[in-house]
Amino acid sequence: MAHVDLIYYVDVMSSWCYVADRAVEQILDKYGNDVRLDWRIAQLFDAGPLPYTREALVWYYARTAKMTGVQLNDAWHASADTTTKYANQAAEAARALGVTDSRVRRGLSQAALIDGMPLGTRDAAIEEAARLSGFPKERIAEMMESAQVARRIAQTTQEYKDLALPQLPSFVMRNTSGDLAVFSGLYTFESLDSVIGEMLHASRVTEDLGEGP
Repeated sequence: MAHVDLIYYVDVMSSWCYVADRAVEQILDKYGNDVRLDWRIAQLFDAGPLPYTREALVWYYARTAKMTGVQLNDAWHASADTTTKYANQAAEAARALGVTDSRVRRGLSQAALIDGMPLGTRDAAIEEAARLSGFPKERIAEMMESAQVARRIAQTTQEYKDLALPQLPSFVMRNTSGDLAVFSGLYTFESLDSVIGEMLHASRVTEDLGEGP
């Protein structure tokens, strides 16, 4: 069946990934099963603390708001130890436990970047992931520390690095007729829609014609 595979490299706490997620939701609403989403964690900052101050984050978020109309909340950057690691682990842990869609990952991002919850800390990330997923906090915490989650995040982060893409969000799109498109840093629905629409059209025409001579 003609379709587009959409691989989405994301850090749960990335401001630009939060904005891009809105476009991804629109794409899925428009195309349904014709677009097959596979989100993959690309851990920022080598799992260490954010390399900028909360004051710098205020400037970044002002720029984001001016460009996108989305005002993000810097309150989640609660201390010098704030990291994106725990939210990424929590999202991946929920997926490993069976929540295979995007709702926990998106919920964590919303809780931090819009509501200002301090999900740059381990305990807060565990508590919110448990609430969003319905799993006990102990199961989330155990899975976050598991070899399975560690391997998965290391694998997908290295995969992203090997692609040598400059920034998140990044998208790799492949259709069933062999076309490939890569976006890095682009985040609008219109950008994704124009390419995915063309790729689906090409795949459908190829499918209708059947095997060539």
